[in-house]
Amino acid sequence: MPVLATGYFDGIEADQANHRIFLADRKDSGIDVIDTSGATPKFLGTIDLGAPSNGLAFAPDRHRLYAGIEGGSLAVVDMNKGSATYLKKIDEVKVDPATADLIDYSPNTGRVYVSTSEGGKVVAVDAATDKVVDNYDLKTPLEQPRYNPADGKLYVTAHGANYLLQVNPVDGSVTRRYTLSARCRPNGLAINPGRQLALVACGSSVVLIKLDTGLNSISLKVPGGDIAAYDARLDRFTVGSAHGPRDSSIAVMDGHGNFVGSVPAASNSKGAVFDDASGLVYAVGAAGLLSFSPSQCAPPPDWLTFAGGMAVYATPMLLFVLFLIWYARHRARRDPRKPAGPTWDELRDEDHIRERERIRELEDAIYGPVVEPGFEG
Repeated sequence: MPVLATGYFDGIEADQANHRIFLADRKDSGIDVIDTSGATPKFLGTIDLGAPSNGLAFAPDRHRLYAGIEGGSLAVVDMNKGSATYLKKIDEVKVDPATADLIDYSPNTGRVYVSTSEGGKVVAVDAATDKVVDNYDLKTPLEQPRYNPADGKLYVTAHGANYLLQVNPVDGSVTRRYTLSARCRPNGLAINPGRQLALVACGSSVVLIKLDTGLNSISLKVPGGDIAAYDARLDRFTVGSAHGPRDSSIAVMDGHGNFVGSVPAASNSKGAVFDDASGLVYAVGAAGLLSFSPSQCAPPPDWLTFAGGMAVYATPMLLFVLFLIWYARHRARRDPRKPAGPTWDELRDEDHIRERERIRELEDAIYGPVVEPGFEG
């Protein structure tokens, strides 16, 4: 697909029921549509948005596709196959004077959450009326918002402050800050609500955060990334690492955050998406589109993950056991007739020596050092 090979993309989404993949095409100011229902994917065309597109979010329950576009608007695309306006932009909602960047849709709240990037706000749009209903001013440059149905909170990567922010969508207050490394510069965010696990894509690594406990770990097996996503049906994360022509890749991690594998990708491939029916991963490639099948192995059970986590404590425990063995042998070899420590007389002699040294130092300070006969002072 040469039209994709020469494009510049940001968000990527999928309509699983109708086997469609959508790419936010910034070069052509629209959304590229690919049909994956057959053995060979087909390029169907570009939905004209009138401005470069950024993040995408698909609402299968409302048959709508949303796109954040430059100029600060949220574009609404009709995805009802029986409609006369199918695959056409039917509305545009102004959310910011400059930019509408990465977005997320929640069927639980019926809202689309739009990041304004440098504007430092997340704007909530009612998907039923296409009206702005809330505006959360977080006062720092933002990247990806994600609604978590497990706790009813909104999570946002704060690119400028190196935080993952937890926001109460009722009043827009920040209820928790997860501190990230100063070198993280967080971009994408994906959440596995079943395990309360968040994956944050940093500049050169990914960070896994347990949202309930705050515990986190860094994975260097994925060289950072841009767009991160979670597929609940397959229990897999995807991360698009768009760097240069020789070091870009698409990585897959299981629902626990364990690295599954990765493949080389094009430098304009910022994200990837699963096709749930086939289990294939789709992303932009050097020739226009690439697909691959990650490992089909099921993720390890929770008890095995817990056992693996306990391995962190194995080394200090082993050292402690070895110390006990050494101490027991040392005690067994000691002469029982010899006192365990210095005697009273030995302690008294040591105290006497220290006292004489202290007096000598005082005398030297008052009278000067004593010169022995035969030596010049």
